[in-house]
Amino acid sequence: MTFSGADIAVLSLYLAVLFIIGIVMSRRASRSTEEFFVSGRSLPWWIIGTSMVATTFAADTPLVVSGLVAQGGIFKNWIWWYWGIAAMVAVFLFAKLWNRAGVTTDAELIELRYDGKPAAGLRFYRALWFGLFQNILVIAWVMKAMAKIILVVMGWDGTATVWGMHAEVFTVLLLLLVAVGYSVLSGLWGVVITDFLQFFLAMGGSVYLAVASYLKLGGMAGIKEMLAGGGFDVGRTLKIIPGIDSLLEANPFTEFIILILVVWWASYSVDAGGYLSQRLLAARDERHSVFGYLWFCIAHICLRPWPWIVVGLCGMAMFGAVDDPETYYPLMMREMLPPGVFGLVLAAFFAAFMSTIDTHLNWGSSLLVNDILRRFYIRGRTEKEYVLYARLSMLTLAVAGALASFAVHDISLAWKLVISVTAGVGSVYIARWYWWRVNAWSEITAMAAALVCTLVFGALSTRSGLSGRAFLIFPYSTALTVVVSVSAWITVTLLTPPVGADQLERFYKKVRPGGPGWKPVGARIPGVEPGRFNFRTLLNILAGLVMMISSLVGTGRVVLGKPGEGAWMLALALASGGVLFFSLKGQLSGGRQGNR
Repeated sequence: MTFSGADIAVLSLYLAVLFIIGIVMSRRASRSTEEFFVSGRSLPWWIIGTSMVATTFAADTPLVVSGLVAQGGIFKNWIWWYWGIAAMVAVFLFAKLWNRAGVTTDAELIELRYDGKPAAGLRFYRALWFGLFQNILVIAWVMKAMAKIILVVMGWDGTATVWGMHAEVFTVLLLLLVAVGYSVLSGLWGVVITDFLQFFLAMGGSVYLAVASYLKLGGMAGIKEMLAGGGFDVGRTLKIIPGIDSLLEANPFTEFIILILVVWWASYSVDAGGYLSQRLLAARDERHSVFGYLWFCIAHICLRPWPWIVVGLCGMAMFGAVDDPETYYPLMMREMLPPGVFGLVLAAFFAAFMSTIDTHLNWGSSLLVNDILRRFYIRGRTEKEYVLYARLSMLTLAVAGALASFAVHDISLAWKLVISVTAGVGSVYIARWYWWRVNAWSEITAMAAALVCTLVFGALSTRSGLSGRAFLIFPYSTALTVVVSVSAWITVTLLTPPVGADQLERFYKKVRPGGPGWKPVGARIPGVEPGRFNFRTLLNILAGLVMMISSLVGTGRVVLGKPGEGAWMLALALASGGVLFFSLKGQLSGGRQGNR
């Protein structure tokens, strides 16, 4: 496929805007590491929420989502929809706590919460694991996804060359240069501002492609007819929630049950940690952190997925079975989009790609600089020197991620690996906020147990006689890992000394977590008002979950040609949203301290 003049103009304008923003914001970002990594803690909720949505709208996501539909059915997307449960819980239990903590990174929280050498060692390990190793893996699979898109839409096969280079090498090099440019210049300021623009561009492009594909194939009736003609099981493919086959053996329904009952609270991001916490730390106050995370949760689960699913269904209907189902999305782009619009949608994919890469470069750099270099090796330097180290570390992460992208083949497999290797860790992350007895050894044990279980189950799955056994396959292996990890960290917690009283009191005064788990500490500190954990908190969580899941499933029913079922589910979503609104309306114009 060749670009038209309009396509080139659209792409050029988009990239020019990114770099102009990077240049404009570079001076402000260079003032200090606080400006570079958390935007001076001054962002409003609508910026941080939209930035988080844009960040999770990566180039890999539409490919994986549409590929999952082809691999089993729409219900396969519960591999990431389950996370919405954790997100809604985090809105009301953790978002404000992160903002109160006032740290620069989630790894820094460790030495605010715990004490001694175990805390220092854990902070170093967490910064190294998430900032370097896992971050490189994420950057690699996002680059692989964008490379897939470009290779498919350009029609470059495995032997194609561009300017004397292999086509994939050329593509990855191009992505590397684009990704590093404005991200290194502007820090988090440039990230969040460009994310805000990129979200609307990316959503607009995906909606246009979905509508054009849907209409071209004759709506859902035409899609179903073509799917049946292509040999697909239409009934299975269109299921949003898998049917109940058996509760005693491995099947799609038991996978679904494990994801929504176990994996959501065992995942490492259950408390809004990682790059998401970076946005909460950058919020101007805790009220903005709560509403920003609520907006992110709704947009992430309810607004984004159906255009991708529709495109995946249309790709299956139009092209039949293909070797790599993750290419359905770019195949539909190449087939459906006219000149000019093609450039706009490709720019939208660049937007999705950039909004993820810039976040992971900035977050990874914050861990490497703030929690390793500044904490352990290079102390007492000026803020401008640390900003320079931050920019150099971003460049290093980008190059390492680009090289690693050549080793990534199945993006959804990389997703599962990240979930598995951190399974069970989420439980201790919940407990550290609401139970004073948790210590650094608790987290160390949970992380070590999850890693060991992942390695053991992976090794066993290759042994003769065990290959294919359900308990060794995701998500069943993840559930077993959770059992081992939770049992191990609770045991170690009770066998090791608690955190020192002075450290616990400092944390309690600053964060005010509240709840019965902190009563022994709170009793020693009169005059400190603890956070509230009451019936209204539970009502908010329940109303939010009903609103989110009803919106997701109801929209799907309408799209799939069942408007009657969809209408009553959307009505339920509206009603639960109303309950949530009236419960929170006192905070909509509340003061700086928000809901304490």
